[in-house]
Amino acid sequence: MSQRGARGALAYLRPYFANHQREYILGAGSVILYVALFAAGPPLFGWALSAVLQGLGTEVILGRVAWFVLVALASACVRFFSRTFLFNTARSIEYELRNDLFVHLQKLPQAFYFDWPTGDLMSRCVNDLNSIRLMLGVGIVNILQAPFLYLASIAVMISLNPTLTLLSLTPFPLFILLARGFGRINHAANLAVQEGLGRLSNQVQESISGIALVKAYAMEGATQRKFESATESLYRRHIRLVRVSSAIPTMARLLPGLTMWIVLWFGGRAVQGGQMDVAEFFVFALYIHQLTFPTVIIGWVFAIVQRGTASIERIQEVLDTEPSIKSRIEASSPVDFSGEIAFQNLNFSYTGEEKSLVLKDINLDVPAGSVLGITGPVGSGKTTLVSLIPRLFKVSDGMVSLDGVDLNEWDLSDLRKNIAMVPQDPFLFSMSVADNISYGSPNSGMEEISRAASAARLMGDIDELPRRFATVVGERGVMLSGGQRQRTALARALALRRPILILDDTLSAVDSQTESAIQGELGSLYKGKTVIVVSHRVSSLKDADQIIVLIDGAISEQGVHDELAAGGGWYSRMVRAQALEDEIQLLDGAGGEASDG
Repeated sequence: MSQRGARGALAYLRPYFANHQREYILGAGSVILYVALFAAGPPLFGWALSAVLQGLGTEVILGRVAWFVLVALASACVRFFSRTFLFNTARSIEYELRNDLFVHLQKLPQAFYFDWPTGDLMSRCVNDLNSIRLMLGVGIVNILQAPFLYLASIAVMISLNPTLTLLSLTPFPLFILLARGFGRINHAANLAVQEGLGRLSNQVQESISGIALVKAYAMEGATQRKFESATESLYRRHIRLVRVSSAIPTMARLLPGLTMWIVLWFGGRAVQGGQMDVAEFFVFALYIHQLTFPTVIIGWVFAIVQRGTASIERIQEVLDTEPSIKSRIEASSPVDFSGEIAFQNLNFSYTGEEKSLVLKDINLDVPAGSVLGITGPVGSGKTTLVSLIPRLFKVSDGMVSLDGVDLNEWDLSDLRKNIAMVPQDPFLFSMSVADNISYGSPNSGMEEISRAASAARLMGDIDELPRRFATVVGERGVMLSGGQRQRTALARALALRRPILILDDTLSAVDSQTESAIQGELGSLYKGKTVIVVSHRVSSLKDADQIIVLIDGAISEQGVHDELAAGGGWYSRMVRAQALEDEIQLLDGAGGEASDG
């Protein structure tokens, strides 16, 4: 590990350290006290041994042994406290960091998730945070402990025999140089493993989420091969990491062995020559033995810190992504939100480049309490247009306004609390039907939930479920059909009772008879609301106060149903095509009844 990488990681975590300054000060104090007690062990042992060698009597020997045992017990108790205290603090920081990361992920715009795989984000939220916790717990304990242990031990060793101390410490600078070199390699290997974990997590997440499609297309074999390829790549990265990580502890174990050989050789000769007595020799050997543990542990700590700093880099990459959509300092908060919407010379591009505009020169006024219908070919920008109203994507100043106030001037939270939106691809959580319907309004009672379900013509389906409203729908609503998922999402929006209601192709998976019944219910629910309906069905659009046709991101037609149906444009062709489809279905139905007769 480079020192710059460790310092940078710790600097990034400085606010979290500041929140737990007291805990780390107490933890550091307990570690220093442990080192003092631990370092006092060998001299006390030598003191007891000298009593034996001098034949001072049982009472004196037992007294000195008692002191040695007492200090050993105190050392063990302080060690337990210091580790428990600092490990718990590391858990607290992990908890805070995970919460901050999740809050930040919720602030990031929808466009962010177009570029970041879900599995990779999950890996950062789980694996990387676990590595950071280890660094802040085990890593910091040993980083604090090792220098003090070395200083205390070396100070006593020098007082016993300066020459033997210098000889015995000769191999340690070599270890430091080798550790620094291996550290850089270890850091790169850890980062590669974390990235591999992210890719594998994404592979698993996509495969499980799309298992129905995998089975439908008989792609189990191809999916398995793709998974095996990702697993093999991660396996090779782990093997490289194991080789690099194993080199440091191996080296750390060889060096103390070499040091002990120096002590035995030169120390033994010093005892024979009378320059050192036996008790002092044993004390010296015990200190060398004690230094073996921090030396060996340094290799392991290097690996933990390397993985932790690599993980911080990955977490930092997410946390440093500034939300492009956020409330301004002096944002407006709606007091009486009416729902008037206006688009003025709107141009929009996901990339921000003029050559890749998705919406072009949109000028449109939607009076409060009116119904706007939007239709057009696939990919014409309908969903993008309605997604700009709740600011799911970043839009330039002066292009969209609500109640005469620029969209970007509204407080983001207050803005979205006044909008209910049913997206084109409805998402249901793996919880009960009732919880899904009341998701945006958790305080809704069963009466309100039932009313919203009735308006969405969902009650008949709910009655057939094993536990009715308490039935868990599974991940993404897998237990329900496409039409049932759409109607559940519609019920969720209706339960909110917001001034603005956006329905983005909400009933595309619903049969025409059910759609007609829902439209009858929605007519009364639309009163007093500004409603925007995106649809390819004439039946959903014909009663709108105004209809626009989007083609290639621009408004090509605008008016009411009768005007557009007689205009000879795209809308007129859609009306004729759907009328022809309805006639064919009627003829098929009549023919079936005649043959049955």
